[in-house]
Amino acid sequence: MTIRELRKLKYSGKVEKIKVAENLYVYVQKESKVFKFVIKKDKKKIEGTIDNIDNITLTEAKQVVQKLKAKITDKSFSEAREVIRAELAKKQSKKDKEIIQKKLKDSEKYLLKNIIQEYYNSEDKRDQGRIRNYIIPALGELDVRTMQHTDIINNLLKNIHNLNKNNKKAQTTKNKSETAKELMRLLRNFYKSLFLHYNITNNPVSFIDNNVIEKVVGKNETTHFRAITNPEELQKLYKNICELETYEETNNYRNIKLTTKSLMQFLMFTALRYGTASSLKWEYVNWKNKIIDIPKEITKTKIDFKLPLAEESLKILEKLYEYDKTKKGFIFKNGNGNKITESSVNKHLKKLSGNKTTSHGFRSSFATILKEQGENPLIVETQLMHKTENSVAQIYTRTDYVEQRRSLLEKWESIITAKNKKDDGVIRFDF
Repeated sequence: MTIRELRKLKYSGKVEKIKVAENLYVYVQKESKVFKFVIKKDKKKIEGTIDNIDNITLTEAKQVVQKLKAKITDKSFSEAREVIRAELAKKQSKKDKEIIQKKLKDSEKYLLKNIIQEYYNSEDKRDQGRIRNYIIPALGELDVRTMQHTDIINNLLKNIHNLNKNNKKAQTTKNKSETAKELMRLLRNFYKSLFLHYNITNNPVSFIDNNVIEKVVGKNETTHFRAITNPEELQKLYKNICELETYEETNNYRNIKLTTKSLMQFLMFTALRYGTASSLKWEYVNWKNKIIDIPKEITKTKIDFKLPLAEESLKILEKLYEYDKTKKGFIFKNGNGNKITESSVNKHLKKLSGNKTTSHGFRSSFATILKEQGENPLIVETQLMHKTENSVAQIYTRTDYVEQRRSLLEKWESIITAKNKKDDGVIRFDF
């Protein structure tokens, strides 16, 4: 019989002994099927279990038989019995050790610090930093299959202030709350990935909502960013930005790079969040329809977004595209091809505005000035990618309002550039 046929044998109600080779039998028992070595010495029978037939091939079982027979050739019954017991016990001991090692290996495989590496590589750099600085130090040694929500609360949420001490911003209540919510978002997505790829149904994050987060780390505090709400001051700032000489135009390394200058102007014109604007890539630009298709991976709301390009924003992109030799990667990049840091942009903006605004302040300027001028708040909020709490408005915002937002951005550009649509002769600052 072949090993496949032997493994298909079923227990019939009593133990069956099937001879498969000289001194080698298969015992079909109620709970298992095993290979046994059977031999007679001094007319007395000696039996020894070799292994379960699911764990060993027929050839391997025969090799064990030959090895045992060779060792007991000149032995008496009692000596042979002891040799057989010792050899099979040694084999079993080795097998047990292998099983233990396999279990340990499997256990280590499911430690969060090991299994999260696959997920880690698919995230953007900011989320990779959160995983590296918070999640792995707090939860890395825990098995993802048995982790409890209390482990996350005690090891991670209650210790946010002790993790990543280099990030001083994360020490405030506001930032602890924001960081905690971002970490829970990452863990939720991570456990979804575990279910899809490993069929792991355990999901301790499902027990942790914003109420739990606020109870543990404190409620979020409202932060008011510096913002210019006077159109004339905004025009003055735009003029100051336009008058900056760039390295590309002067070949003077002391001057600002064109990409940094352009990013400041683009932030003013579009009111995008800095993280989204700085992460834009050329591949997202739809030149034909004058739209940037922004993927959810780089938006705070984690929702795809269409950014309509008004006249000035489009000119900025066209000029940068002309200067960009690679025509790929980030639109606004430094000399190494990486994203421009927010701190470097804010440094210039604070100096040029007399410390009156930052990159995020443009969003407040956009909302305040346009609403004061009677623009539809729904269109304004849609452009800002804000999630409205108004249930009726939520229904209507299923549409993108792309063309309405394009008109709104055209008006906004005319306010910033001091361009009067009725009279193109009014002062206008070009870069």
